[in-house]
Amino acid sequence: MDKETFIGWDIGGAHLKLACVTSTGKVTVASQLPMPLWQGIHMLAQTLAQAKQLLPEAPAIHSITTTAELVDIFSDRHSGIRTLVQEISNALNHGKIQFYAGRAGWAPPISADQHAGDIASANWHATAAYAAGILGDGILIDIGSTTTDIIMFKDRQVRYHGYSDYERLSSHELVYTGIVRTPVMAVSDKAPIAGKWQPVTAEMFATMADIYRLTGELQGGDDMQDTPDGRGKSLVDSTRRLARMFGTDLDEHESLACWQSAAAYLAGAQLNRIDQALHIVLSRQQGPAATVLVGAGVGRFLVQKLAQKHGLKYIDFADLFETTADMRIPAAVAAAAVSVAQLARLQQ
Repeated sequence: MDKETFIGWDIGGAHLKLACVTSTGKVTVASQLPMPLWQGIHMLAQTLAQAKQLLPEAPAIHSITTTAELVDIFSDRHSGIRTLVQEISNALNHGKIQFYAGRAGWAPPISADQHAGDIASANWHATAAYAAGILGDGILIDIGSTTTDIIMFKDRQVRYHGYSDYERLSSHELVYTGIVRTPVMAVSDKAPIAGKWQPVTAEMFATMADIYRLTGELQGGDDMQDTPDGRGKSLVDSTRRLARMFGTDLDEHESLACWQSAAAYLAGAQLNRIDQALHIVLSRQQGPAATVLVGAGVGRFLVQKLAQKHGLKYIDFADLFETTADMRIPAAVAAAAVSVAQLARLQQ
């Protein structure tokens, strides 16, 4: 197995992430591709075919984690897992295929249906398990386009209070907020504009991608989704959408300062929501307190802010393995894909 290639897949409802890891643990490929699975199951086969073009032609172990079973083209999560396992297995028909089942270990396609509850949305467990194996103690915060995971690990073990999404939402280890797809109306019901509190409309006019474009913190490749109005992603486009959230229109000749101020407030409201969940997780600690926050996902810049606020050391997920400079950011974004590939490598 010394020449085996380890391929990790994180199959989401909006994105597909992949990573290629060598037998020595070096990440040689990492990428994120848009995959709006709500448009139909054909999007999975189409995106997998595109992703396979990025991978080397070599014997490989394919390790898969998925959250795509949540997409509403499936009647329930179990049937979603069943369909996804079949479609993925058909597409990756060369090499060994295994699905990450978190607390239950690995499941081959033939027995995946029996472990559907463990396989469903277990990507957080994979990333935390890999970080735990490298660092021993700490807290992983993975902020993606849609959700945030806050997972404690101690003595090289993942320490979680909830496993399913339902349980994790109530334990505050899953916060349903992200830096791209989250609607602005889900972050706050008001913002200060021109010296007064202005209510936010309950409309899908703008997302947090627009907010972070206005704050200057969103990188060009982070937002792979269509905009709510189908228009562009320029600063003016984002400002126009934000203004509409407050029941008004943008005069393109006006100063953007007031809208940038509103965006800063909304970004702060989102960070505060994540911080409140972090406080809950921190309060569960027994024994020596965690001293490290590990940041993963496209929203790692928010984890840096939280580390500074709490006086904790920040470690970027890309510091946990060897890779090239140009692969650091893609690998940190595709953290779960990297993690399942690394965990598969370490079990050999």
